[in-house]
Amino acid sequence: EFRRVLLRSPALVRWLNRASFGATPESVAELVALGGSDDARWQAWVDQQLNPAAIPDPAVDARLTPASHPTLFKSLTQLWSDHHGETANYGLRMRPIVESECAKLVRAVYSRRQGYEVLVDFWHDHFSTFGWHYDGGTVFPHYDREVIRVHALGNFRAMLGAVTRATTMMYYLDLRSNRRDGPNENYARELVELHTLGAENYAGVLRPDDPGLPLGIGNDGANVRLKYVDEDVYNATRALTGWTVRDGHWQYPAENDGSFVFRAGWHDNYSKWFLNRFIQSYKGEADGEIVLNTLAAHPGTATHVCRKLCRRLIADNPPDSIVASAAALFGSLWQAPDQLRQVVRHILLSNEFKAAFNQKVARPFQATAAALRALYADFTPTWDNTAPWTTSEEFSSRLQSTGQRPFYWAAPNGYPDRQEAWSSSGALAMTWKLLTRLTELRQDRNNPNSPLLADIVLQTTTALPAGQRSANAIVDYWFARLYGYQPEAARRTVLVDFMRQNAAATDPLDLGTDAWNGNNLRLHYTQSRLRTLVAMAMCAPEFFRR
Repeated sequence: EFRRVLLRSPALVRWLNRASFGATPESVAELVALGGSDDARWQAWVDQQLNPAAIPDPAVDARLTPASHPTLFKSLTQLWSDHHGETANYGLRMRPIVESECAKLVRAVYSRRQGYEVLVDFWHDHFSTFGWHYDGGTVFPHYDREVIRVHALGNFRAMLGAVTRATTMMYYLDLRSNRRDGPNENYARELVELHTLGAENYAGVLRPDDPGLPLGIGNDGANVRLKYVDEDVYNATRALTGWTVRDGHWQYPAENDGSFVFRAGWHDNYSKWFLNRFIQSYKGEADGEIVLNTLAAHPGTATHVCRKLCRRLIADNPPDSIVASAAALFGSLWQAPDQLRQVVRHILLSNEFKAAFNQKVARPFQATAAALRALYADFTPTWDNTAPWTTSEEFSSRLQSTGQRPFYWAAPNGYPDRQEAWSSSGALAMTWKLLTRLTELRQDRNNPNSPLLADIVLQTTTALPAGQRSANAIVDYWFARLYGYQPEAARRTVLVDFMRQNAAATDPLDLGTDAWNGNNLRLHYTQSRLRTLVAMAMCAPEFFRR
């Protein structure tokens, strides 16, 4: 069915590869089964994916349980109590971020809610934190579960408020230490420069009343300055003084559960001027709410956020037409509870999305997840501080070498989302080393008898009947599995020649029926060549094109 779809509707596979972590024969078959034209099928799939709560996810539920990954199910106060205070055992202290990494890979590979997981990945980059922060990492599952995942298809303003109050973000960008007698502008600057307006709306070192600064109307109907200056960052900082964490501070030693609190005594109560909007004195916590409202309703925020969404889903340099139409919708729905769902739907159903191909490359994590999906790998990474150098640890180490270990980007701007960031010889070489390892890696790397993550030989012999396992057939089968389309003839010729060795391209090859038992050297080399063939195919440009 998968190969028939390639010939009849190759666009469906290409669309899936950009809106999921990689098309598989099963996901393509489910999409085709929705019926109608390609456009009708795609619309049905998008609407289905944008309602993830209605999609059963048994594979993820079976792999991520309170027994296997307990920190994922702990409340904020439980995480704080069990891990934040733990200083003697660093492994136990950081177990929450380790299990969050494990969960991210599991969901990317096995979840049926693929569209949702892609968006969760996007928002983690947009509101990026360094997961291994000594304090923030201890409660990271709460940030992922209650802040990012809850709001990924909801309202941007609600997400912005949740991010600002999140304990992980409070520690990462120092908002917890922002007080009137010692203001810290770190969070306020990233709030404006990265999370909302974007650096493209920075006017430079100017007075806020400079007559050259453009004025406009926000999506809430209020007058607003369209560009920000440093004075706006300083006033946002003042507005957010007193927003902090119950962390056992010496002034409040009894309050120590890791939750958000507003300290009125730490707040700068005097009037503020933010983006041409006057904030009255003595409003307390409401000062910060006014700043967040102003930013969420600002037309610059709509354009900045929508351009990033289009960059993730369509192209490194998305057409201005789709950015403009998405931003207009984003602004008109700025108070709607399903604002982000409607905006993403608009992008995924647009002509610009459907027409785009080969304008993105899979980043290392996406390429790895796509490979595990295409290989039908059986792998559940877990935290284990007792075993030496586990398969899970090898995975994390190799992803770190590629430059895209989950939640490991130290800067607040999130992992880059442009091709040039991942096209260096270093990034590509480390990604290739990881992909080629997948065909040989075992579920337990310390046990030579442990099952392979993906048994390439068994899968090939199961799919192709005896007598039909020629180099031609094997290469075409794996092209369909890995690429979703047939590559250029030259690529096929190279891999067919590698697989056939001295045989003709149409001659059946002896792959055996099970693992080599040490007595048939020729069979051993043929099986090894097959695994290498699949690894080579995953390193070709076609596997990375989106």
